Amino acid sequence: MTAPRRIAFWAAVLATLPYLALKVSWIAGATTGLEDEAAVATMSSPRFMVGNAVTAAMELSAIGLAFVLTRPWGRGIPAWLVVILGGGATGLLVPILIGLPLGLLLQLVSGAPPTAADDGGLAGWAFALVYTGFCILAAALTTLLAFYVLDRWGVLLDGPPPRARGWAAAVGALGLLPFGAAMTVWGAAGPGDTGPQGLASLDQRVSLLVTGMLALGAFVAPYIRASGAGSARALWTVLWMGCTCAALQGPAHLLLAEGARVQPAVAFLAVLATPGAAAYGLSILRERRRALAHVTAKP
Repeated sequence: MTAPRRIAFWAAVLATLPYLALKVSWIAGATTGLEDEAAVATMSSPRFMVGNAVTAAMELSAIGLAFVLTRPWGRGIPAWLVVILGGGATGLLVPILIGLPLGLLLQLVSGAPPTAADDGGLAGWAFALVYTGFCILAAALTTLLAFYVLDRWGVLLDGPPPRARGWAAAVGALGLLPFGAAMTVWGAAGPGDTGPQGLASLDQRVSLLVTGMLALGAFVAPYIRASGAGSARALWTVLWMGCTCAALQGPAHLLLAEGARVQPAVAFLAVLATPGAAAYGLSILRERRRALAHVTAKP
C-alpha cells in the first residue's frame, strides 16, 4: 500500500469513530451530545433507533469499502459491487463535503444566524465532530476510489463520456433535469413549503444547491467536448457525482424527512431521479465500454 493510500485509509477509519461512538451510545440509551429533552425523546423513538442502527452499519460499510479499495485482491471484486458501494458513498457524502464547508463559510461571511433546525438537538461540539468526520471520510473515500478506478479502469476514462441517445437521453432528462432544477431553486431560495423541510439555513441550502448543480451537470457532461484525457476525466467525475447524488439524495430526503412528514414534491422527484440517474449513468458507461472494445478489436 502506497503512502497516500495508507493515509487516506486511516483517515477514513478515524473519521468514522466519533459518529460510531455516538450512535452506539444512543442505541444503548445514553444522551451524550443531545442538548434538550425533545432531542432525547426523538432519539429514543423506534424510527430513530432503527435509523441509528442502519447508519452505524453504513459507517462500518464505509470502513470495509476503504479496506477493499487498498487491497491488491480488491481489484478482482465484481464491478457492480464497486459501483453500488462507491456510488452510495459518493451520493451521500459529496453534498456534505462540498456544500457544508462552503455553506458555513458563506454563513460566517454574511453573518446569517443558524436556524433552530440546523443541528436537530445536537450539542455544538457533537455537530462539529460528526460533520467534520463526514467531510474527512468523504475526502478519504474519494481519494481511495480515484486511485482504485484509475488503476482498474483508467483506460475507460481517457476518452470523454459518449453522448446519450434515444431512451437513455429521455430517461436521463426525466430523472436529472427536474430534480436538478428543483434542488437548485430550493438551495438558492430556500425549500419553502414544498422542498425538504428542516433545511432552511444557509449551510444546508448550499448542500441542496450543490446537489442540484451536480445533477444538472451530470446530464450536460456527455455533450461537452473534451480537449484531452484530463478534461475527459473531469467530465466523468461530474457525471459520476451528479448521477450518484441524484440517485441517493432523493431517498435520503424521504428517510430523513423532518417529523417523518414527506413532502409530495420531494417524493415525486425522488421517484423520477433515482432510477433515471442510475440508468443514465450506467447506459453511458456501457456505451463507452462498447466503443472501446470495438476499437481494440480492430486489426
